[in-house]
Amino acid sequence: MDTREFQARSDLNADTLQIWLESGWLRPAFREGVRHYVEIDVARAQLIGDLRHDLGINDDGIAVVLDLVDQVGGLRHVLQAILRALRAQPDVVRRQIIEACAVRGRS
Repeated sequence: MDTREFQARSDLNADTLQIWLESGWLRPAFREGVRHYVEIDVARAQLIGDLRHDLGINDDGIAVVLDLVDQVGGLRHVLQAILRALRAQPDVVRRQIIEACAVRGRS
């Protein structure tokens, strides 16, 4: 979606959007030099608005929360890759890995 549609869907004015972009809180893709937003950008903008307006979190706090959200997202991708690799293994290897993880989880 283009910037105008993103602003409408996110209920953001141009000044606020510019500040959030400069802060690195929003990172839309660029296509042919034009910002292109997707649903995750709308969700992120809504999260920022909720943190700021509903919860009263300041800019530093918002930056910390967004960093944690990004870390969780990155870990999720890593875990999905590990799961795909695990599923590609023979049953006996999968069972050994699962058992090893269960033992480590108890210690």
